Formats: sequence, structure tokens, C-alpha cells
Amino acid sequence: MKLILCCDYGLDDAAATVDALAHAADDGYESVALVAVGGNVPRTVALRNAMKLAAFLKPKVPVEIVDTTAVAQPEEFLTTIHGNDGMGDLFPTPERTVQTVPFAEFLRELTGEYDLLSLGPMTLVPRILERGVCRTFVFMGGNIAEEPNFHGYEFNHALDREAFSAVVKQYPHTAVTMDTCRHALLNIQDVPPEGDSLLHKIVRRSREMTFISGEKGCYIWDDIAVKYLRHPEWFERYTATDRDGNVLTVARYVAGKAYAQIIEK
Repeated sequence: MKLILCCDYGLDDAAATVDALAHAADDGYESVALVAVGGNVPRTVALRNAMKLAAFLKPKVPVEIVDTTAVAQPEEFLTTIHGNDGMGDLFPTPERTVQTVPFAEFLRELTGEYDLLSLGPMTLVPRILERGVCRTFVFMGGNIAEEPNFHGYEFNHALDREAFSAVVKQYPHTAVTMDTCRHALLNIQDVPPEGDSLLHKIVRRSREMTFISGEKGCYIWDDIAVKYLRHPEWFERYTATDRDGNVLTVARYVAGKAYAQIIEK
């Protein structure tokens, strides 16, 4: 069983990746693919950041880095939110070369079952879901009632509304929306979680950046999607319709614990 993460490598994507890779073997995955996409950062920066993480971490399962730079994608560079390098300027340039696989080759070789976490814009997601058998599809994106954060929409949704709508209409999913994440217990802006793990350091850096960008609250958006994948019992699901008429199956956080209590080393 493979785990695929599509990440537009900002700070919350880094947190999600560290969390998912730390537990991949225990969760029954035989390998992990990090598909670096454009979004929070340009796709070239996303690829560089995926390579940084792969060089820095020592996962217990094989990890492949998927290079999507040859594919046109929407992208921004939100340095006030994610730092000059997109990941809070926490990671040095790797000393060793990390091998990558082109997106087209990755698709050709994608067979069998996998779980998919989409943590960025949906542009490339339809091409992945057409391949193999997706057992569980979870994405961070969309909003129902919460105030949008990018041109009237949630950021990932806004960057490719057409792909977003196509995917949610065609494929069973669980949406970790802004409504899921903007939960008082998941806001760490007032009290940062204490701990020495890499995940704790990334989370604290995310919090620091919210004071620079002026955000109201600090939510580790993409890691909440990892929490749903790993601990679905912490959530309940409901159906809601967004402003574009998309019918979403949305995760609602019901565990009753603060983020600092559910962060895992």
C-alpha cells in the first residue's frame, strides 16, 4: 500500500509530511510518494523543499520525490506566511543529492491501491485519481461558512476552482475545510505547543509567521488532514454545499482535545 501526498511545500505541508512519514510504517504503508506541486510556492520551490525534507528525515519506508515542474500549474509565493524558502527558513540545503521521478513516469508506474492526501491546489489530482485504485482520498481545501482567505475562497480551492469542482463531483472524498481547521481547540496562536521534535519546531515557526503576516489565529491546516487520515475517530463527517454548488463530505473535529495534545512526535 502506497501513501501519496500532493504538497505545495509551505510550512503546514512540511508539518503534514513530517507527521505522515513518522508514522507511515506503523500505519501499514510500504512506500510514500511526495508529489511537489505549485501553490503556496512555485513548483520549482516546492520540489526543492520536498528534496530538503527527504534529505533531512530518515523515514522507515522508501520515499520517492515526484517532480511536476514540467507541468503548468497555478502558483503563488507567500513568503510572509511561509518564509523566504517556503518552509520557514528552517532547513539547510541538503548535502546529498535526492533522486526524483518525473510526474509522467510516476503516473505510468502507479498501479494497485493507495491513499491520497491532497494538500495543495487540485490541478494534478485528477490525473492521479485516474490511475490505480484510490482507497482513501482526503484533501485540505474548501470552505462552507468560514470567512475565506483568498479572493473569496479557501486558498487551495481558489487556485484551481475547475479542478476542485471536477474532483469532488467525481470521487468519494473527505474534505478538511477551513471550517474543519478553524476550531478553537486547534488554534495555537495564544499558546504554542511545547516539545523538541521536528514537528513541534515547524508548528512553532508557523505560529511565529502568523504574527508577521497578521493572520488571526494559527491553524496547522494540512496536518489536520493527516490527523483525519490517521485518526478518523477524532472526527465526524457531514455533507455541505459550498458557494460554487459543490457537495462536499466534510470532516468535523470532535475529539475535544487541543492541538497541543494531539500533536505526535
